[in-house]
Amino acid sequence: MSLGFQGEEVASNYLKNKGYQVLERNFRCKMGEIDIIACIHKTLVFVEVKTRRNLKFGLPCEAITKNKKVHIKKVAAF
Repeated sequence: MSLGFQGEEVASNYLKNKGYQVLERNFRCKMGEIDIIACIHKTLVFVEVKTRRNLKFGLPCEAITKNKKVHIKKVAAF
């Protein structure tokens, strides 16, 4: 099992335990890919999972650059 898959499993289970309904995992379209699409209280949530073994390469949140945010918005709009 890959590290990325393990991270997505943890994130998906976390969301489910918090009351989210996970609608899609690894959603792909011509615009790109989103790791998890979930819903809570009629709100769609788009989740990018960044899994790290350690902080040698920085915090996971630091991997979500301005360009990555634009990419996620384009896929979500699709």
